Amino acid sequence: MTMVVNFRNALTDNHQQVEVQPGQTVQQAVEASGLIAAGNPFSVRDKDGQVVDNREATDFTGLTLSVGLPGDDVIGGSTCRN
Repeated sequence: MTMVVNFRNALTDNHQQVEVQPGQTVQQAVEASGLIAAGNPFSVRDKDGQVVDNREATDFTGLTLSVGLPGDDVIGGSTCRN
């Protein structure tokens, strides 16, 4: 079964679906996707604005998470599963 998380770049509003692996953190999935340039600091938030960087990526299968600068209070994920 393919597990996909949709990441939204909060700065550019680009969306990218990323296949995630068991044991991979949300932050690792974003880094592997290339959505954020290597070496740039970022943080990932759910629909409520909660930081989910170190949570397991598969917990968010079918959801949209917002990727932005650390501490920017970006909210914009979704509760809808694809």
